[in-house]
Amino acid sequence: MTNDTKLKDHLTQAVFSVCADATVVEIANEAALQVADSQFAGEFRDYVTADRRPQFSPILKTAASCVALIDFDRDSELALQTTDRLRQLFLNKIFIVGIGAKLDAGILLRAVRNGCTEFLTKPVSLAELTASLNRFHAARTVAPRAQSRIGRVIAIFGAKGGVGTTMLAVHLATHLVSQHGKKTLLIDHKQQLGHVALYLGLKETPYHFDELLRNANRLDSELLNGFVVRHKSGLDVIASPEAAAGIHQPKPDQLDLVMEFLRSEYDYVLIDSPAASQDFKTSIIDQFDEIYLVATPDVAALRDLAHLVQELSITDSAASKLRVVVNRSTATDSITPAQIEKVVRFPISIAVPNNYFELLRAINDGEPVPPNRRSEFNQSLARWANLITHESKGTQPPAARRGLFSFWR
Repeated sequence: MTNDTKLKDHLTQAVFSVCADATVVEIANEAALQVADSQFAGEFRDYVTADRRPQFSPILKTAASCVALIDFDRDSELALQTTDRLRQLFLNKIFIVGIGAKLDAGILLRAVRNGCTEFLTKPVSLAELTASLNRFHAARTVAPRAQSRIGRVIAIFGAKGGVGTTMLAVHLATHLVSQHGKKTLLIDHKQQLGHVALYLGLKETPYHFDELLRNANRLDSELLNGFVVRHKSGLDVIASPEAAAGIHQPKPDQLDLVMEFLRSEYDYVLIDSPAASQDFKTSIIDQFDEIYLVATPDVAALRDLAHLVQELSITDSAASKLRVVVNRSTATDSITPAQIEKVVRFPISIAVPNNYFELLRAINDGEPVPPNRRSEFNQSLARWANLITHESKGTQPPAARRGLFSFWR
């Protein structure tokens, strides 16, 4: 991508061109200057396709909305692919304008289906393009939240099997929905026989996450609704398969497309995944906003936790996302919080008290513990949900009356 001008730090509208001639680029520059908080962000000299994805500048990623000016004259078929590709990559934060000397009805219809917003005929006039940019700017400012939801992706890994990761993920998700009113998706990323649907009492769960990845290139809100199952609490769920399924190796950009789309649809996406899923962790580590590692206060779990922390702390970026959760804690544990932090060389973010009998009943009933029920378990989940929602806002949660590890004392 080429651009000779200095870009502003934050834009409401970033304009860029694809395969446009010098005249269109010049007019785009002038038009953007006449629209508030808009700027021409540069030009791509090749079409953007599945096999040819360029490096997008930070300004295009952070702008509230983007306007792509695609020239159809050089190659209408590649222009159509570019239209579809940009719509997938930028989701509902992009307006696409087709430009051409003459476009036949068949190409116009296909372009509209691929996501083209409107068309301008060459020679493009400054007044025409400025009017379009003003319309797009106005449409964006009418309902910015509805058009630009940027959700957070939170991974919950167990240090080893049996530490209660799924139970915590289910209850954390229901707290985010019921207590904070957040639109939340919980993904069970087990290759088979995961327990998320079982704990929620969901029986009809025909689709799983790998199938969502396979459909990345045609993903939209309607298709997503066919994949998720809605719990009565309002939580959306993508369960694991009931039978053994071959591990799907995502194609380039599939994960990017899916996670970016899910961010636009949900406030929070929680992923319950086993620590043994090495390929999964490595491939989308950059997609996570936070990574919660769950262990219990016993030697085996803490040994595995220490190795996992070390493995995921190779880069400063990954280490900054890590959070440690100690589950099933009691005041009589032989290993103290200070000893745990010394062993794993990482601070504890959340400690969840042992609530074995109530949780066992919840599993058997297929009904999570209601978030409004008074218990130390729910208090700890409430603190966890508060921590997540305040981190999203970049603020600190209000101080609790009791200390973080008070039930250990």
